[in-house]
Amino acid sequence: MIQRRIDERSALATEYALFLAETRGVSAGLMYLESCNVSREILLRAMQGPAARRSCERRQRQRND
Repeated sequence: MIQRRIDERSALATEYALFLAETRGVSAGLMYLESCNVSREILLRAMQGPAARRSCERRQRQRND
């Protein structure tokens, strides 16, 4: 149960940091995440375009189905 609380807390912190980044700038969102002890990578990844994320997340080798 403790892990779930931590995940919910970090999800809320990330959501608010994304809001801050859109309204006050990326640096405000990153500073907020640092104050909450949440990785900055989460915000940076969320701000990437979906196409950029998909190209990085694709499999390196095709599956043999």
